[in-house]
Amino acid sequence: MSQTLLTLYNFNLSYLERLTADIPEEQMTVQPTPNVNPPAWLLGHLAICTDMALGLLGQPTRLPQEWHEEFGPGSEPLSQQHPYPDKEELLIALREGHAAVAAALQAADLETLAEKNPLPMKFLKQTLPTKGDLLAHLMATHEASHLGHLSNWRRQMGLPPLF
Repeated sequence: MSQTLLTLYNFNLSYLERLTADIPEEQMTVQPTPNVNPPAWLLGHLAICTDMALGLLGQPTRLPQEWHEEFGPGSEPLSQQHPYPDKEELLIALREGHAAVAAALQAADLETLAEKNPLPMKFLKQTLPTKGDLLAHLMATHEASHLGHLSNWRRQMGLPPLF
């Protein structure tokens, strides 16, 4: 995989750090409007995606199964009173996950990346046919789309845009 992908992955993490820097802990679970994912859910979702990426690279996952259930594909944010992991725990999981994925990617062989996408979702199998394609999506476009959701959440909460 290219250095460009790792550069984008690092950019995403840096942008996420900026997006969350001024969010107080007590607002991490707030949904300003229906169907807007709060920061706690977004960070948890992106953290478990680092586990998904590690799995694609044949590496062990790092996060508890409960996180995969709570933040995985198809999950929805729970009530604002739900005891999500705190902001710092979520950020640590993301930082450590990013580092683990970057290290695993640099050691990955091209044969593994050329294997078929293992997800059962037809659209993803058609548009992202290999593990490498899916991995690049998780690291770049999927993560960036959720950073857009976080930016939208900030604006709905009255926080200033970063760009």
